[in-house]
Amino acid sequence: MEKYYERLNEKCKEVSKIVIKDNSILSMLKDEERKFLLSDWNAFLIALISDQSVKAEMAWRLPYYLSKRLGHFDFGKIAKEESAESLEAIIKEKPALHRYPRKMAEYIFFAIKKVVEDYNSEAENIWKNDLNAEHIIARLEEFKGISHKKAALGTLLLVRDFGVNLKNLRCIDIAYDVHVRRIFLRMGLADNDNIKDVTASAREICDEFPGSLTLPFWVAGREYCRPTSPKCEECYFKEFCMKRTELGKDL
Repeated sequence: MEKYYERLNEKCKEVSKIVIKDNSILSMLKDEERKFLLSDWNAFLIALISDQSVKAEMAWRLPYYLSKRLGHFDFGKIAKEESAESLEAIIKEKPALHRYPRKMAEYIFFAIKKVVEDYNSEAENIWKNDLNAEHIIARLEEFKGISHKKAALGTLLLVRDFGVNLKNLRCIDIAYDVHVRRIFLRMGLADNDNIKDVTASAREICDEFPGSLTLPFWVAGREYCRPTSPKCEECYFKEFCMKRTELGKDL
């Protein structure tokens, strides 16, 4: 079984290189939105907070359009001159920047004040002087609107999509996503559909960085291991799937 996991991990690394270009957060954005996000770590934090109950591209472009409506993206100035109520009004302007403007305005204003007060107005200071992923996850969880799951996702994105060289990556688990769950069950990698079994299996495959498995399995689950009529013969992981023959017959 150990050799099986080693080969599967190598396959995941291979698949990740193939699919990252078209499936990273940055690939979803227009040039000006992407450049803004890459130019300001404060934008990264606000986008992460906004990534809730809307499509990812809507959340990750929100900081760019918020800055356009404000006329700037200076956290110190926003903390002094704005409020959760004024940010809500700005977010609600048509076209609305988020499905839940009141909640997001509250989360965003809290985050801006916290970054100003605790991190010298720079979100990068959340991780800049301590690259331990476990500590970063804990700090991100201190922000309203960032659960443990979202904090782990944000830390994963820092490494995978934004090239931040973090340490202690083994604490970043695979995302317990609908596509990941389905393919883990169908491949026979997990016996039960619960976060404990799926994350434990992912750690067996890649103990040094379980979160790195999220993208290849998510793409394979979305594109090939569909709820009905799975495309088993086209799947990246067909040679590793313990239930491929059964699936092809029954689905």
